Amino acid sequence: MANYRVLDPTATVVATKTIDSAQDAHQWFIETKADNDPLGWRLEVQHDDDSWNFASDSD
Repeated sequence: MANYRVLDPTATVVATKTIDSAQDAHQWFIETKADNDPLGWRLEVQHDDDSWNFASDSD
């Protein structure tokens, strides 16, 4: 399990969730965005050192 967060185009965290897989996290990201415009929205994953990096929809 990993912690994921969604950031809007202004870099404000709009949601955080612990999810089992990157594929499930990607689906959650799609459902969480406020609109259908992907520009500027980000999905990030938290690493063991507490840093956040862009997530991928692959494991």
